[in-house]
Amino acid sequence: MSPAFSQATFPTPALTSITPLGAKSGATVELTLRGTDLDAPIAILLNERSIPVKSPKPNVVSLALPADLKPVLYDLRFVGRYGVSNPRVFEISTLDTIESPGTNTKADKAHKVALNSVIQGAFKSAAPHWFTFDAKSGQTVTATFNGRRFDTRTELLAAVSAPTGRELARMRDGVLSFTAKADATYRLRLNELMFRPGDDYSYRVTLSTTPPPARLASKAGPTRPVQIGQAIQDAFLPLGGAHSFDLAFKTGEKFIIEVHSHQLGHPTDPHLVIENLKADGTLTAQAEVADAPAITPAPSLVVLNRDPSYAYEAKADGTFRLTVNDAFGSTHPFELRILKEAPKPPALIAINPILPGAKTKTAESGSSNVPRNGIAALEVVVPNRNALSEAIELKAENLPAGVTCLGGFIGKGQSLGYIAFQAAADAPAGASVLSGISKSQLVSYNVADMTKESPLYRITGAPALGVSTQTAPAFVRTGTTDVFEVDAGGTLDIPLKVTRHAEFTDALKLKVLGLIDAAKAPEATIPAKAEAGKLTLDTKALKLAPGEYGLILQGPAKMKVRRNLQELAAAEAEAKKAVAAQAAAKGQVATANVDTTPKKAELTQAAAAALKVADAAKAAADKLVKDFTAKAAPKDGLFMVWSDPIRIRVKEAAKK
Repeated sequence: MSPAFSQATFPTPALTSITPLGAKSGATVELTLRGTDLDAPIAILLNERSIPVKSPKPNVVSLALPADLKPVLYDLRFVGRYGVSNPRVFEISTLDTIESPGTNTKADKAHKVALNSVIQGAFKSAAPHWFTFDAKSGQTVTATFNGRRFDTRTELLAAVSAPTGRELARMRDGVLSFTAKADATYRLRLNELMFRPGDDYSYRVTLSTTPPPARLASKAGPTRPVQIGQAIQDAFLPLGGAHSFDLAFKTGEKFIIEVHSHQLGHPTDPHLVIENLKADGTLTAQAEVADAPAITPAPSLVVLNRDPSYAYEAKADGTFRLTVNDAFGSTHPFELRILKEAPKPPALIAINPILPGAKTKTAESGSSNVPRNGIAALEVVVPNRNALSEAIELKAENLPAGVTCLGGFIGKGQSLGYIAFQAAADAPAGASVLSGISKSQLVSYNVADMTKESPLYRITGAPALGVSTQTAPAFVRTGTTDVFEVDAGGTLDIPLKVTRHAEFTDALKLKVLGLIDAAKAPEATIPAKAEAGKLTLDTKALKLAPGEYGLILQGPAKMKVRRNLQELAAAEAEAKKAVAAQAAAKGQVATANVDTTPKKAELTQAAAAALKVADAAKAAADKLVKDFTAKAAPKDGLFMVWSDPIRIRVKEAAKK
């Protein structure tokens, strides 16, 4: 199984799947974790709640869920020696949970379940899972599951059949609902759409007597008035039909027209047409807006946004005719928002960065861990930006112990920036969910080749930041927090100071991130063993218009990494105890052999048994030392080396 963070080969916790997918608040769960670098568990993060855990065996933790957890979906993250993992979805429910035994792969082996409960399991083979439940005449039964909502690859098919075997209802769009015609025991069959087995194909189905929620229905109607500062909620018309609205405005008014649907989680592609409505009723074109503009420079993950946004400053009194429809022809909900200004604070989306230029066909979640005595950064994307959008100072609080936030900057009208963090040389392993950044985006599972498989992206809650006990090979500082200034068309030299780990002497090539696309961005090269360098920016070649910009430097560095050192030390300590115990047992044998009392035979037998136990213990201890010595052998690790955030101001060139 490939790790979720394959580009950062230094130890980084990665969760590929968890079992189970949820539980009842107050329960104690034996949670099975699958992934890489899940060493020395410290805690499980459920959103911002940190719950200490014990590990009865490798990759299994005992998780005591607090009784006051609200019944919602949580981001579950592993916290251990090497920091924090990517999140997996974990549901807290008020309903009892029923585990599929896995032996119910035939109809006559169906597992009995109760209504108003949650069924969960994993398809370990291609066979379906069968269940039975009792329902009374007239009772509505609803089964719901959404695999994408749970970060699984499972595409679930479900069907309910009568005692006669006749199929009564099927799951569509994650919902199955039927009304029982008689008191009876009914069968529920669950199977994966393509009959794919494995840990990635788990499910958690809620089986309730609650009817499915009614979808918002919309009908075509007359043109409606809408005002600046107003938001209208509705649903798209079927077959691409359009709603229409009239928006009156006065000279000098500034406003932003936005349609939100795709950003609300719906599979839609809203389309906005803006026309000028004249006094005589005629219409002239103003703008036609489909997807939000592409973010430039592009972040390391695709931030999909099909929702249109249009900013306008009125030069005269007028009225816009707005028409809104879905290019996909769906009837999903949407919101039409007429904003006086961009929302404050702006919606920030954090992304764990990956090494630029490597493995461009992959989709992965990067690393959100700061190595000791090092700097790491998060990409920050701000959707729905336009020319009226003000600059943003990036800040974060609720940091892990031993970590300092170095800040970051996103210029006026720009959409991408970086916020950096520095960990002290003695920062303890741990993690926390940051405040100050409201959302994060990740891929639900690693995709090795996006030409063969489409990745699944998920917007979730605030990002987590972890501390790794590994020491960074180097970090780079400019030595000042001042803004570097340069005339438009001029060249700017920025001095750099390098702090190196004692074992790291290689040259560094650091790419500029945040100004232009990474593939074309300039680099700063720092020679081997050097403790200083410089970054040169040619504003003419970079086509930088006057304004303020934020950037950061990032590049790869190789350094030897030793894992399992704590386990090796513990194994060596146990081996010493085993040697002492073996010596004591041999002494016991020697004493028994020279004994002249009637108990000699008994003593000899006991001493021989003790020596046998001691020999076995020493052999086991020696094997453990050998195993951990091999695991702790130095190996090349690929690290990300960062600078502190850099801010530049491009000034209007002086007129000659």
